[in-house]
Amino acid sequence: MARGLSRRSFFAAGAALSSGVISVPKAMAAVSSPVHDAAFWREKRPNILFLLADDWSWTGANMHDDLMLKVPTYRRLCAEGVRFSNAFVACPSCSASRASILTGQWPWELEDGANLAGTLDSRFQVYPELLEHSGYFVGMTRKGWAPGQLAPGHRTQNPAGQSYVDFAAFLKQRPDGAPFCFWFGSHDPHRPYEIDRGVKSGIDPSAMKVPPYLPDAPEVRGDMADYAFGVERFNREAGELIAQLDAIGELENTFIVMTGDNGWPFPRGKASLYDSGIHVPFVVRWGGIEEPGRTVDAIISTTDLAPTFLTLAGVAIPHDMVGVSLLPWLDKEGKLPERDYTLAGMERHMDVRQTIGWGYPMRALRTKDFLYIRNFEPSRMPAGVPSVHPQTRESFTNNVYAGYGDIDQGRAKAYITTHQNDPAVRPFFDRATALRPAQELYRITDDPYDMKNLAFDPAFKTVLNKMDAQLTAELKASHDPRIEGHGALFDHYPTYNDPGFKRPDVI
Repeated sequence: MARGLSRRSFFAAGAALSSGVISVPKAMAAVSSPVHDAAFWREKRPNILFLLADDWSWTGANMHDDLMLKVPTYRRLCAEGVRFSNAFVACPSCSASRASILTGQWPWELEDGANLAGTLDSRFQVYPELLEHSGYFVGMTRKGWAPGQLAPGHRTQNPAGQSYVDFAAFLKQRPDGAPFCFWFGSHDPHRPYEIDRGVKSGIDPSAMKVPPYLPDAPEVRGDMADYAFGVERFNREAGELIAQLDAIGELENTFIVMTGDNGWPFPRGKASLYDSGIHVPFVVRWGGIEEPGRTVDAIISTTDLAPTFLTLAGVAIPHDMVGVSLLPWLDKEGKLPERDYTLAGMERHMDVRQTIGWGYPMRALRTKDFLYIRNFEPSRMPAGVPSVHPQTRESFTNNVYAGYGDIDQGRAKAYITTHQNDPAVRPFFDRATALRPAQELYRITDDPYDMKNLAFDPAFKTVLNKMDAQLTAELKASHDPRIEGHGALFDHYPTYNDPGFKRPDVI
């Protein structure tokens, strides 16, 4: 923590950025920071270490470790920091989620940036560049903003910062005394997996709780164990970075955030707006936190990260950022109204529908009690179309374009697709792939896995209408093209896939 700056003064500064604008997400657009004067910080601004997993989420709305994960680094940060139990990503798809993290904006405000494998235009300000301009030493390793291409957005460097081989190499290049901001973008637990790597590492599939939207089959449990191996490897590597901080005496002055970018890569997870697609673990650790070990249940969004980091650095927050600083919630005695809801949305994930460029546009409003989803094109297949070619278990395990391409390849997908004619499996297949209605409503309090759609239940008509009106108002306020009648823009933005991921000529 900055010497000469009281903890109460610091959190009061954070509250000044957020006061009076907590309950309405679009109204969160912050004013310029009142703490940008370097004298405010007296001597030393905090470092920032962002630990981002790729496809790590909770399996449902309840913040339970259903998979019996060995994640001592995460648990240590929870004990030494503040855990946010209601943290949600802005989009359940890598590129758009990371774009929202970097810009502090909703994905539908970012044009091409709303799609997977698009681009992020340079006119959208990102927090690493703003921090670098203020004197921070900025860098990243592994996966930053991705997948996509930089050149169409007039960028020559990844928005997450200059790339380094690892954290040690970054620290070696750091100028003496410079505060730093580092993005550790793990590739774990993203697919593909080495089959049975989890079991071989000692993970017991039988100890895991299979969520009710997946069939309880050995293939699914084995796939879950491989996923767990990836999460645990991310955790171990994150712990190594923290150990390096400790070794150089910078741990207490480093603001650490550990979270995931979107849902886990299983049917009805990633690329969906169900809780398994948008609800992520989220913990903050910093020496400036009083009474660590607390859990905050306020609803937060990953769009809040950019304003938080900028506030820490005393940098003015751009007016187009919809997120707010999380610093007031780190003050145990802070008196803030509860956060009422957050938003999420998705456009094109994989380009896997009959018409080239079509995605599956949807938006969501999430409160503590309800999840409301509006599907803007319910005639489109939510997971993509089946392949016209005969497919096998092996192809569904290894090739995302084998059919239903918005679901990542793997054994869980292979099981539900190759057993779809089995009456016991068919309901799981339909939940993941079948057409969905224009409106979905789930009561989280007694349906944490979003299994029972209440949109057609007369008893919930008032709730449905209220949430629909609220979502509509938010989308209009943020000038969402989907609500303004020209959402087809998203269907026509180019796809800039990584090598080897080009859409086949025939799906």
